[in-house]
Amino acid sequence: MTQAEIYTAVPEHLPKNFPFYNWVPKPLGIAFLIILFIPIMTVSGAYTVNSSEMVGGLGIQSEHIAFISFVTSIGMAAFSPFFYALVSVRRQKLMSLVGFSLLAVQSYICANTDSLFILALNSLIMGFVRQTLLMCNLFTLIKYGFGIEATRNVTPGNEPTDEAGWDALDTEKKASQPIIYFFFMLLGQIGTWITAWFAYNYHWQMVYYAMLGAILVALLITLVCMPYNSYPTKHCPLSFSKFGNVVVFCVMCCSFVYVTVYGKVYDWYDSPYIRWSTAICVVSTLLFFYLEKTRRSPYFMLKAFKSRSIQGGILLFIGLMVCNSSSMLVNIFVGVGMKTDQIQVAALGNWVLLGYFIGLVVILLLNNKGVHFKWFFALGFVLIAAASLFMYFEVQTAGLLERMKWPVVIRATGMMLLYSLIAVYANQRMPYKLLSTWVCIMLTVRMVIAPGIGSALYQTVFQYRQQYYITRYAHDYDRTNAQTALAYDRTARGMQYQGKSETEAQNMAALSTKGQVQVQATLSAIKEMSGWTIYACIILAGLMLVVPWPKRDISHDTREYYIRY
Repeated sequence: MTQAEIYTAVPEHLPKNFPFYNWVPKPLGIAFLIILFIPIMTVSGAYTVNSSEMVGGLGIQSEHIAFISFVTSIGMAAFSPFFYALVSVRRQKLMSLVGFSLLAVQSYICANTDSLFILALNSLIMGFVRQTLLMCNLFTLIKYGFGIEATRNVTPGNEPTDEAGWDALDTEKKASQPIIYFFFMLLGQIGTWITAWFAYNYHWQMVYYAMLGAILVALLITLVCMPYNSYPTKHCPLSFSKFGNVVVFCVMCCSFVYVTVYGKVYDWYDSPYIRWSTAICVVSTLLFFYLEKTRRSPYFMLKAFKSRSIQGGILLFIGLMVCNSSSMLVNIFVGVGMKTDQIQVAALGNWVLLGYFIGLVVILLLNNKGVHFKWFFALGFVLIAAASLFMYFEVQTAGLLERMKWPVVIRATGMMLLYSLIAVYANQRMPYKLLSTWVCIMLTVRMVIAPGIGSALYQTVFQYRQQYYITRYAHDYDRTNAQTALAYDRTARGMQYQGKSETEAQNMAALSTKGQVQVQATLSAIKEMSGWTIYACIILAGLMLVVPWPKRDISHDTREYYIRY
């Protein structure tokens, strides 16, 4: 069964009110489809907003939570090469029933297991299922809500035939994709806030049970409101022969993420775990490329890497996600300098929605004026640099939590410009047969490789600079310093007044002095790394204005060459 056969068979089998029964009014149907997105966007194997509660409840390292979150993203990326074959068959009820049922079972397992392996395996499968449901529900919503058959724009053979057609399609993507990204970011942030609220007010396991409730609501909507639709052809569109490639792809990505997440914990290549993980990553990468090169029907089309726009998109996403890792500095500052809890951090994170909205408005306004991609990209990096500049001058012992919303808003605005438009640039004039592979590349780079590199880089450098400043400041904290001696004696006397022994009072006074040194060292490290982030973003913004931005020359589609404009 070819992709064209799947597509052409679909319209004859769809009821008028697809995917709902005819008695469901359209406004209610749109609301139902949006409700289905909530568990899709929110449910996960591990929730970073309640990581501290999970660490305390399970007695595990915080790196385990970060690793599991990356594994979920790997599962989402692994599904992407299959997305066209599945969304084209238009079996929304079957997809929802099977997908949400799997998510319900896995969410229950994650809430009751203390095994890291089971948690990671479930997270991988949950990511795969989530991406399946996300794509199916998105294409259905576009069809049902706007009357647009979006599969036409991803079906090989339906590409525009001239430059005017491609330019019109690229202009449409430049306006529509940022709106879709904003919609997903909005739902994702709402889900983050909900999970943080449950984790703060209840036990961390309640997050899983709350998501289980949302999944059951989605299943109820599916069972009551959606009719059964048969396959448009005799055969299932999914080829299970390619799942060997999926396994190799997942092993490759998981071993890479293991190195980036646990490298700092195990002191990098002094540990046999990191050495073995690196070896597995290299071997599985070579095996993956060998399998794709030798298969007649590959899971992943390697020719996508020959596209100049895809190459540029990969580099841009790496630059963006590495620089955006500087957002961890805000969380460190409010946690150390202001002693905030998880719910306050989540509330501060809600300000990203304002930044996303501002970024969306800027894109829509400037897009109407025909502004080139390079100006959007340069502005995005400048805004991330501005957020770091704000942090550079704001980091101090007397910082205010309410002022931290400004770097969050500014960074989110720049993030929106880059996050949504890099994808548009990378797939401009892209043959539709490469689209599934590009989605896989994009998710792998944007959600796994680049964040893994960025978080490892920032955490490792931050640790070294923090230790440097602790050593430097500790020289001044002795009894020859009158202020330090006064604070030490005051703390010791206070502890003795509370009934502590002299030895206990002196130990607690020493710990208080050590804490002051650590806080000062942390703030200095944050300020220094904010400065380096400013330099990196300014350099990248400058590169955006000087590098060429090619488009594929469609006059000779059999030749892979590009023109500059």
